[in-house]
Amino acid sequence: MSSDSDPGMEHYNIGDTLRHKGFYDDSISELLHAITLQETRLGSKNIALAATHFSIGLAYRASKNFRPAMKHLNTAREIYESPKNDPEQNAEEIKKCQLNLARTHHSRGVYYQRKGEYDSSVLEHRKAIALRESVLGRTDLETARSHYVMGCALSDRGDFDEAVAELRRALRTRLMVFGKDHLDVIEVVENIATVLNAKGESLDVIAEYKTVILQSIELENEGDAECGLGNFAHGIIYYKKAIFLESQVLGDLHPTTCDLYLRIAVSSCILVLRYHCKQGTFSISQMPRIFCNVVLTSFFLSFLGIQETLGEQGDLEGSLVEFKSAITIYENMLGKFHVKMAHVYSRIAGVLMDKGEYETALSFYAKAYGIFDGTLGLHDDTKKALMNVKLAAEKNRTARSSMEILVKAEEEFRKRHPNLGMDGDSNDGGAFDGGSKKSEKKKKKKKKKKKAEEDKEEKEEEPEPEPDII
Repeated sequence: MSSDSDPGMEHYNIGDTLRHKGFYDDSISELLHAITLQETRLGSKNIALAATHFSIGLAYRASKNFRPAMKHLNTAREIYESPKNDPEQNAEEIKKCQLNLARTHHSRGVYYQRKGEYDSSVLEHRKAIALRESVLGRTDLETARSHYVMGCALSDRGDFDEAVAELRRALRTRLMVFGKDHLDVIEVVENIATVLNAKGESLDVIAEYKTVILQSIELENEGDAECGLGNFAHGIIYYKKAIFLESQVLGDLHPTTCDLYLRIAVSSCILVLRYHCKQGTFSISQMPRIFCNVVLTSFFLSFLGIQETLGEQGDLEGSLVEFKSAITIYENMLGKFHVKMAHVYSRIAGVLMDKGEYETALSFYAKAYGIFDGTLGLHDDTKKALMNVKLAAEKNRTARSSMEILVKAEEEFRKRHPNLGMDGDSNDGGAFDGGSKKSEKKKKKKKKKKKAEEDKEEKEEEPEPEPDII
């Protein structure tokens, strides 16, 4: 469509050109005018407006006006994703919108960090990481950059243990891409040393960990390679060796080991599925459907070529023990409402769904949805979590669950980490609380009764909702 016959397109061309030249205020003025003309002529959902919204979103971001930037980028994505505009044909444009939303969250996080608003900075970086991992994957350099700046923000806030964990994730990707002698790798290692020094660790411990972290990441990569070949038993051995090295320096259940515990748990889950396939409980072809609403889908689908490993029956209980280890780390260090807790809850729920524990799975999915909704808002992870809740609720209508497997997992966890005592539990009794259904029902009745009494007292103010913990 020529600009002569379309005034809206003419203003778009001028505004987009001004944006490329760095005249952002003038660009925004022209693009807003273009949107008004295009909406009047074509309607607000016409695909021609997507490019205009996208361009003005980039202009707003460049001028550090982040709220309207995200609004227009989201609008562009929604237009491209509309069924009448053929989302498959617009897949590349949708990806660009998602990546630029992530970059906007990233830029906003850096902006808050420089102002000393570390809580807001960390929240924005979490959103950037969630988007970049979903679009680019966990080992992309852009994702690693988000982990790096997140680690810096957490260190500035005084959360040194979690900062080290985030910097380790950045280091792992940079090691894979550049090698250990590259300046970007050395930079991350030195920053980890700086964080440990700020935490108060001795120079000997810091020097030791600078060597250990490279060794543990190498073992982790070996474990990933073995699992990629279907050799899950060997992979788990490598992961446990890496955990041992990290624990020798930083202590048991440190945040740096959480990814490793999750890898062991996922590998154990796949072994359980392999056993069920062999027994005829379900077929290989059903696996993607079973896991389609679980966070680990992409990770799982890469391992469909399952081989003979770790015994005949797999280790479901062992898998739950590893998940419990991850939960304990996150609850102790980050709080119950951390977004990473939601990912672990979703994974546990996936294991329980496969076991037929639909009622318990529903409770974990509900926890995950609450955290995603409160932390990330209208995000793809939030939408998936809501779908998971609906799926578990539907399954639960015709099935009854048992807490026996969770009780066994809790007992095994306490044997492995006896020094934790009751400290490893969450404030609400722990995610693996093996209490009876009757006690749970009593708690619910008490809550309902208390709520009814509060409603009757007209002069009493309603309690404020519990804030999300970042």
